[in-house]
Amino acid sequence: MIKIILLLIFEFMKTGLMAVGGGMACIRFLQDMIAKYGWLTGEELANIIAVAESTPGPIGVNAATYVGYSVLSPYGAVWGVLGGIISTLSLISPQIVVIIFVAKGLEKYRRSKLVNDAFGALRPAAAGLVAAAGWSVIRSSLSFSLAPFHVDVVSLVLYGALVTLMLLPKLKKIHPVLFLAAGGLIGAVLGL
Repeated sequence: MIKIILLLIFEFMKTGLMAVGGGMACIRFLQDMIAKYGWLTGEELANIIAVAESTPGPIGVNAATYVGYSVLSPYGAVWGVLGGIISTLSLISPQIVVIIFVAKGLEKYRRSKLVNDAFGALRPAAAGLVAAAGWSVIRSSLSFSLAPFHVDVVSLVLYGALVTLMLLPKLKKIHPVLFLAAGGLIGAVLGL
């Protein structure tokens, strides 16, 4: 179990340090963890992304918490909670350290062409990581269907109806979480 904890710390610190571009950039690292350690299935990752996108907080933090919990929960609920905390702290701690150093250095070198060029070079890299993660999620979600481009018409109609309802002027005041809950309830009743 100590080996698993150390792997969680290492993998999530690496992810926190290298995933430039926000939470969606973490997805590629999560996919690598799945391939390397088998901690989750591709379908579980797709579910994590869906849930993490619909809950408050960054997707990377939510995913790290879930993975840490899932990996250590077979040893007991307390270990699962500890795994979630360890993974989350491992993900955010490198970012906090980098932000502290960047903030101190950026004030000193704010007008430096080299610093501005370096940040400019990071933008396309971050966009590329997010695009690759998005494409990977699309590909994996299509691969879970029975045919290469099988479309569940009922789910598609439900999605379209809920989005349309959310955009109606009279219903815009209703919180989107209620629409998500309604979609989940209808999906559960219909067995989707």
